[in-house]
Amino acid sequence: MKTIVKALIVCILILVCNSLFSQKFSPVEEIPEGKALVYIYRPGSMVGAAVHYTVHANDDIVSEYHLRNKSYLVFFADPGRYTFWAQVTNTRREVDLDVEAGKTYYVRGDCCEFIIPDTEDAKKEIVKCKLALK
Repeated sequence: MKTIVKALIVCILILVCNSLFSQKFSPVEEIPEGKALVYIYRPGSMVGAAVHYTVHANDDIVSEYHLRNKSYLVFFADPGRYTFWAQVTNTRREVDLDVEAGKTYYVRGDCCEFIIPDTEDAKKEIVKCKLALK
């Protein structure tokens, strides 16, 4: 019985460490020609930490993965105007963004709103996030 408990503890520690240290922010090296790069991210916060949601760009889903606390999504957009939105706690949260090919943009989400953050602030916040994979 003690061996099973020890093995279970080791498995849990491995899973926790893997979760904590894997998939840290990795910037996109190259933007596809004719596209803009949009990072949609959610920094860590105790407020609404259990809330997660699907993000849309106009009528399309940005990713099959949900935006969770301390995570980010990558979206390659054709030039134009987008409304990034999510249905969060029974309320639609949204923000509009005009994008140009070859440029990088940031959309910051949390449990209560979407905003276009200051680029320098966004760069500091997103490095603490992991790519959304679940």
